[in-house]
Amino acid sequence: MTKLGKKFTCWKCSTKFYDLNKPSAKCPKCGTDPAEDPNRGAPVAAAPAFGAELVEEPDDDLPEEPGEEEELEDEPLEDDGGATADDEY
Repeated sequence: MTKLGKKFTCWKCSTKFYDLNKPSAKCPKCGTDPAEDPNRGAPVAAAPAFGAELVEEPDDDLPEEPGEEEELEDEPLEDDGGATADDEY
C-alpha cells in the first residue's frame, strides 16, 4: 500500500484510482463502489503457457511461391562506382 492508499480499477468505467486511505472507496468518475463488483472473487483465467508444444510446424505440402529464389539469384550485382580500400585520398 502506498501513502495514497490502495489502488483500484473501477469495474464499471475502467478508471484507475486510489482510495486515499478512506474507509469506503468510490470511483471518482462514476461513483461506483468497488465492493459491488459482480466479478469480485471470480477466478482469473490463467495466462497462456509458452513453450515448444505451442509452436506450430510449417506445412511442407504447401507449394512455394514461384520465382522468389530465382529472381534473387539471377540479378547481377551493380557497381556503384564508390571508393575501395585501394583508392588514394
